[in-house]
Amino acid sequence: MGTEIQSCFVGKQKKNLVTLFGYSSRSVPGIEINGLGKWGKLVKEKIIFITRSRSLPIPLKRFVLNVEVLDGMGKLETSNVQWLELPLLTLYWYLASLLPILTLENCFLAGSLSPRGEIKHPSKDVIFSNEMLEKIQEYNLNVIASSSQLLPQKIQTIDIKDLFRDIPSLEL
Repeated sequence: MGTEIQSCFVGKQKKNLVTLFGYSSRSVPGIEINGLGKWGKLVKEKIIFITRSRSLPIPLKRFVLNVEVLDGMGKLETSNVQWLELPLLTLYWYLASLLPILTLENCFLAGSLSPRGEIKHPSKDVIFSNEMLEKIQEYNLNVIASSSQLLPQKIQTIDIKDLFRDIPSLEL
């Protein structure tokens, strides 16, 4: 099983759409994150901790999550990697069949996580600039967001509370 989701890479100069993609296979069980350099291990351990602390039933499969950061997007730093944590967690849980959604392939999501499972949504000026909103519309993406995030009505949204309704103790 494989899928992808769109997110935002916040560079020093501009914001770019970035594709996160992943798959699961019947191989040695575990999770692997590629494309984030030294931050990949930190994000991986945070995802494992959040998943285990909620006793979620993860199938014994190999999960490979990838971030396609292209040349020219900017340097990997904590400030731009943090907004990829929530989409990577969502991708992982989707591949583990824990989320009630048919596909993530036409979705956009950005957010960071605390080890306690608190989700931090980016402020509108960090992610949802006019330039990024135009890209979201151009690619006809559904934005997964909290109902408290005020997005233009022309942007299609999926309420994050509906997506994570079956996950205990997640602070949205």
